[in-house]
Formats: sequence, structure tokens, C-alpha cells
Amino acid sequence: MKISVITINRNNCEGLRRTIDSVVCQSFQPYDFIVIDGASSDGSAVLLDEYAQYITFSISEPDNGIYHAMNKGVSAARGEYCIFMNSGDVFHSKDVLERFNVFAPVEDIICGNAFIMSTYPFVKRAPEEITFRFLYKNALCHQAVFIKTELLKKFPYDESLKIVADRKFFFEALVRNNASYRPVDVAVVDYDAGGYSARNRFFSQQEWENVLSKELPVRILEDYGREVFGPLYSSTAYERFFLELGRRNYRRPVYSIVRALILILSVVIPSARFSRVFPSESDQVI
Repeated sequence: MKISVITINRNNCEGLRRTIDSVVCQSFQPYDFIVIDGASSDGSAVLLDEYAQYITFSISEPDNGIYHAMNKGVSAARGEYCIFMNSGDVFHSKDVLERFNVFAPVEDIICGNAFIMSTYPFVKRAPEEITFRFLYKNALCHQAVFIKTELLKKFPYDESLKIVADRKFFFEALVRNNASYRPVDVAVVDYDAGGYSARNRFFSQQEWENVLSKELPVRILEDYGREVFGPLYSSTAYERFFLELGRRNYRRPVYSIVRALILILSVVIPSARFSRVFPSESDQVI
């Protein structure tokens, strides 16, 4: 069985080198290695030439964002399964692909464990089962997931999204189309917590809520929202109060104090922290 390893990069030459090194040292060799570079100006293209003998397919050209690049990688894939190991992320050990192959996989989506390399590293384990409730609130670590190539080609990533197209893919495949799923207790990736999505969690949540609002009826969203996040979820009165406070006091200390109190409250009641933390420009009083 062949596995396609796809790496997306833009101006992260040092991270790309670490990723490539973790791929080429894998003990399981029947894989194709695809690198999609977004016309980097930091020497990444030179690095691709240096490792050309190990790379099945590479290209360095402008693209329309990370998910456009990922779709290009899938188009070039020839393996039965794909795994995305983006620049800066590395396989946890030299035998990850070999251990995956030992499982004789047949499922559509197979998820392993991820070591999250943040200030305080921790392990994100593969969920035992996937439900809408889980995907509503959580995201699979994309770099710890092996996905059948035919499934990725059937449901390409939504290139209009900036951060959560992978979450939308899993929702589309696992919830809407009942794709088969299997968790495996294998450490797959050391995930770089300094990546784009990790640095933009607030915008990521906003974008995910926008996706769900287009995919699901309001009553379903509100029911799940209150059950998962608490009674203040989608409370228009609560949100109006905060936005009105923002309009009147946006540049005053009282706004910062109230915002801090709401963040503290959200530790106990997650729904106390809604997506519009700051008023938009149109909400502010000049």
C-alpha cells in the first residue's frame, strides 16, 4: 500500500527542512512525497532542489491560500491514503508510516495521536468515536489523520475558507456522508502550535460558526450550542448588552474591565464568551 505525504509551505524554510527530514527517514518506503510551495521568497525553492531525489512531486508557484495548495497536493497524490505534514510539523518517530501499514487499514479516515508542541506540550489523543457533538465543539488534528485519497477528491477543501476548511471536510465526510472512522493508538505527529490556525483561534471559531450557520438549521444550532456551551449561547440580549457597552465605552477602561470579567465568567460558562468580542468598525461610535 502506498501512502501520499503532502507538505504545504510558504516562507518557512527552516520548518520545511525539519518536515522533509522527518519524512525521508521513515522506515516504510512505499510512499510518494508531494511538496506544494506558495512561491516562497526565503530559500524554500532552493531547499526543494536540495532534496529533489526524495520528493515525488513539487511545485513552487503563487496560490490562493492553504486550502488551494492542499487541493493541488491531493490532485498529485497517487497513494491510497494521504496525510498532510505541513512545514514545521514532523512525524513523531521514524516508524510512523510502518506502524500505520501494520494495521492493514480499510477505513476512510484513521486518526492517531498528536503531540502538541506548545509552551506546555500535551498529547491530543484520537477520539474513540466521532459524533456531530464532538465535531461541533472540537477539531481533529489534521496532521494526525490518514484520509483515503478518493474521499479527498470527492470532497475537496473549500478554498473560500481561511482556517476551518479541514473541519468542514470532516463534517461533510463523517457526519453528512457517514464515512468510516477508526482511532489508532499511535503517536503520529509533533504538531507545531505556532502555525496559522493555532495563532488565530478567535477568527477560527468565528469562521466555524459561519460554516455551521450555512450548513444547519438555526434550531439545531441553538439546541447543540446551549447543550455544549451553556445557557447563554446565542442569547441576543446578552450580546446586545455587550455590544452596546462597546459602542459607548470602546476606548474607556470600563470596556476592558467588563471584557476581562466576561473572559473569567466564560471559564465557568463557556457560552459567556461569544464570537464578537470586539465591536466591528460599523459598531463603534465615531
